[in-house]
Amino acid sequence: MRQFRNVCLAIALLFPAVLYAGQIYGTIVLDGKGVPNATIEIACDGKVTTNGVTAADGSYRVNVRQEGQCTLALPKYAGRPSAVIFSSPNPSAYHFELVRRPDGNYELRRR
Repeated sequence: MRQFRNVCLAIALLFPAVLYAGQIYGTIVLDGKGVPNATIEIACDGKVTTNGVTAADGSYRVNVRQEGQCTLALPKYAGRPSAVIFSSPNPSAYHFELVRRPDGNYELRRR
């Protein structure tokens, strides 16, 4: 019985941590079309905390456990385009356009 109580206590303590994970969602487009299968990295305090991939239509949805200022990056694109985002307990939408610069690198612009 004591083990059951300890398991229940552990679940109760971990459950709020999942509830407070901030969800970041949105789209990434290039030339008006969604960017499929783009790897997304979200770094908070300089450490990559979350990875994700865009869907076929360029949409993405990732949970970020850390709150505050973070950076969303597309590491597989030239120039490693990135943008500052903010994670909070509430879902946040970030829609980006991937733009190719004259030097061949890409940048992310908010839409």
